[in-house]
Amino acid sequence: MADIEQQLRSAMHAAVDGEEAAAGELIRLVRRRHRRHATWVGAVAVLAVLAVTISAAITLHGRVFTSAPVSRPHHPTQQHLPTKLSGLPMPAGTTVQVLITNASGAAWYSTATRRTEQIGGLPPSQGGYQFGRLYGGWAAWSTTTSPSPCSPNQCAGQPIQFYFIADGSLAATRIGAGYARDGVAASSRPGAVWLATYPRASATFTGSATAQLISTTGRPLGPRHRLPADWLLITGVGSYLRLNNDQNNNLSILWDPRAGRVLRHFDNIIATSPEQIAWSPGCRSCRVQILNVSTGTTVTTPIPGRNPAALGAIFSDDGRLLAVQQPGREIQVFDTATRTLTAIPGTALSTAAWQNFGWQPGGPRLVIAAGPNSRPGPAQLAYWQPGDAGLRVATVRNLREITELQTGQPG
Repeated sequence: MADIEQQLRSAMHAAVDGEEAAAGELIRLVRRRHRRHATWVGAVAVLAVLAVTISAAITLHGRVFTSAPVSRPHHPTQQHLPTKLSGLPMPAGTTVQVLITNASGAAWYSTATRRTEQIGGLPPSQGGYQFGRLYGGWAAWSTTTSPSPCSPNQCAGQPIQFYFIADGSLAATRIGAGYARDGVAASSRPGAVWLATYPRASATFTGSATAQLISTTGRPLGPRHRLPADWLLITGVGSYLRLNNDQNNNLSILWDPRAGRVLRHFDNIIATSPEQIAWSPGCRSCRVQILNVSTGTTVTTPIPGRNPAALGAIFSDDGRLLAVQQPGREIQVFDTATRTLTAIPGTALSTAAWQNFGWQPGGPRLVIAAGPNSRPGPAQLAYWQPGDAGLRVATVRNLREITELQTGQPG
């Protein structure tokens, strides 16, 4: 970590004073934008970390980095927790590439070069873009919306265009037009997504929505399926769809679009993978359950499920590993193959610090970013993988990089 810190310190001293002032203003602008987007279903992020390279390319996963909001419960003892991640130094040569939104659309920002590479195929957006994780890449859509013909969240409103950005790609492809609240959802198939549409802008959530499997280039891959009344598209799981209740977001169903029937009801889903659902009914002695929808098998984990709303969780892409942040803020990893739960030392931080985490796409590496809430930096970037005794940690002091990391908090 000393080598990394020295490199970052040298880069910081080489920067002009005006850059820090501009970065500080950027932080304030991003935070204001971040608050405006906080009510969007799906908690998509302003940016998503894509890759960590340690001698060779290693990609990350997240928004940044979680697919569900990480809870920050207030508890008196948590104020006495450390505000910094702890572990061994991250190997020298680590590079982070970040998917960001800007005035021209979206771009990849590299902490190694401190430069951006613009992504083609996205029109400029006054409000910027938001991103959501899909199989092999990201959905992107403009935050600038047209006036709605009804009260907020009461009807579909004007459709918006969704785009697909493959991991590391410099070109976006157009998926199609959908509704901002539940327009595009991940599928369990590579190169495919679910697109929700409504017949008109004034259509209400009473059974008028349809969902269709289409390619990431907008080509239909199947028929349109009418969704049941008062249920919103969230994600594909296996050959089925997870739908959330329009009035109660904690209530979900597993729906078979081909047969048009409900297979099962769920309370308090905390994470999904292409084939699995992790959930808990929330009783005093409950444990988090993991259902494989393809095999029908259920695994009871040692993860306490008494307060599922306080759990932040995300599956690795292959569904084997489930990372969970407990109410006490420690991050633990459950291995669905060995059925073991591993606590990662040095991850429980005070509520005075922000913290995000997620899995690298296609790999078993968990990546964590953290920093103080009270001021813009310094930030930390760390990773862990099965077999490690603890974290590998690096400190980031450049204000531009800190901004990119911090704005990745779930929206």
